[in-house]
Amino acid sequence: MLRLTICIIGLFFVTYNYAATISDLTNKSYILYEVEISTNLKMKLLNDKTDSLLDIAINKETLEFSNSETFLYFKSGPILRPTEKNALSVYCPTDTTYTVKLYSIKNNRWALTDSIGGLEAFPSQFELTFDDYNFDKQTDIYIQVSVSSGWSLSRGHLLTIDPLTGKLTRHEETRELGNMKPDPKTKTVVSELWNGYNLKGQHQLTIFTNKWVKGKLLTIKKKEITLK
Repeated sequence: MLRLTICIIGLFFVTYNYAATISDLTNKSYILYEVEISTNLKMKLLNDKTDSLLDIAINKETLEFSNSETFLYFKSGPILRPTEKNALSVYCPTDTTYTVKLYSIKNNRWALTDSIGGLEAFPSQFELTFDDYNFDKQTDIYIQVSVSSGWSLSRGHLLTIDPLTGKLTRHEETRELGNMKPDPKTKTVVSELWNGYNLKGQHQLTIFTNKWVKGKLLTIKKKEITLK
């Protein structure tokens, strides 16, 4: 009798644990499903908004839009070349990454030229700069990710654009270069690193001279300076 009672109790706990496991799995699956719906809904809203902006931009000389809540930045016009109309959108498909899409006009309609994703994102410090960083007479794109306090150092993503195909190239080697500034005369890109204060309270900086070598920006010279 005692043996039978023990068996019944053991069977009860096995059944209970199995049911609990199934319940946990069901709950986890439900949570994942909810996240998937939320992500899909977010992407639909972003895509719909981008499509609407493209529809408006086709008849506008220039258009600029930004939204911080569900992050989206859009700009159109002669942003890359003075005689050509393009559109650029930057948005966050996740909380931590940017996707960049570049459009051009073909047959009086917008066409996607290229896109690149998986870029580290920090929307609260987002800032966009257009400049010719590799001196091929084609405007490129710099997206600021962070800016330091004290001596302001901007770091971010440099995306160069092929002047023939319009394709984007990400330059991971420039990710830690601060305050990049192209110098067309020397065809170099100058960057800065702040090393703190000296005993006199003066700024200590390292100035880097960077040059394009086989499609990559490499440091060729550095100089230590002191600023009052």
